[in-house]
Amino acid sequence: MRWLAFLIASTAAFPAAAQPRAVSLDYCADQYLLKLADPAQIAAVSRGADKDYSYMRETAAPYKKIRPSFEEVAPLEPEIILRQWGGGVTAERNFSRFGATVVSLGYPENFEGVKENIRIVADALDQHERGEALIAEMQRRLTALESPETQTDTKALYVTPGGVTAGAHTMIDAVMNAAGVVNLAAQAGQSYWPALPAEAVLLNPPELIVTGFFNAADERINYWSAARHPALGRLFQKTPTVSLGPDIISCAAWFSVDAAEAIATRAANP
Repeated sequence: MRWLAFLIASTAAFPAAAQPRAVSLDYCADQYLLKLADPAQIAAVSRGADKDYSYMRETAAPYKKIRPSFEEVAPLEPEIILRQWGGGVTAERNFSRFGATVVSLGYPENFEGVKENIRIVADALDQHERGEALIAEMQRRLTALESPETQTDTKALYVTPGGVTAGAHTMIDAVMNAAGVVNLAAQAGQSYWPALPAEAVLLNPPELIVTGFFNAADERINYWSAARHPALGRLFQKTPTVSLGPDIISCAAWFSVDAAEAIATRAANP
C-alpha cells in the first residue's frame, strides 16, 4: 500500500495544469468559445455576443464584453485569443505582444469546414472530448437529413433584404444541400453572393423561398427594394417560404444544421 500512498501524495503535489483562459474578438468566434469552454476559461467575449444574431446570446449574458482592441484585451491577460475577423489583419502581431496565442478560425463553406473550426477551438482550449462530442452530434443530425423522405429536390431560392442570393461556395449552399433541396443560384452556375435580378426569379420561379435576415434588427431599414416589385410580391405570396433567423445563419457553425432542418421540414410540407 506504500506505493499507492506515495502515488496519491505525488499527484496532490503536482496538480493538473489549469486550462487556458480565452477571449473572443468577434461574434462568430464568440459562438465557439461559449459552446466549448468551461465558464472559468472565458475571460471576455465580443460586444456582439448578446445580440439577436448571436446563437449563444443567452450564455453570453454574464461575461464581460470587449472591443477587439489591445487596450481592452491586454489587461485581462488571456492565454488564448480566438478570432475569425476581429482585430483585423494585424491581430496576430498585435495580440501576441503580451504572450497570448492568437487562434484564427477559417471561413467554412461546408460542414467539413465547421468540423475543422470546432477542432481548432477545442484543441486550443484543451476541450478535445467536448469538441468531438459536438461534431458527433452535428454529424448525427446531418445523417438523419439524408433519408429519402428529406431529399425532395425542391427548387429553392435564397433571398436577403440586400437583394443578393447565395451561390456555390457558401455555407447557405451547403445548408440547402444538406436539406435536400436544389439551390437554384448554384444550379445556374453562380458562386458566392451574386445579385438577384427580378427577371431571373420570374423566368425560373422557385418552389420554395428561403429568406435570411428579414427579421434581424440591423436589417429592417435595408429591405431589398426589388422584393417590393408587384410581380415578385405576387410570386412570394403564393410560394412556400421558410424564414431563417439571423442567429442560425450569421455564422457558419454547428447550429447551421438548425437551418438545414428548418428548410427540410418546410420543403416536405409545402
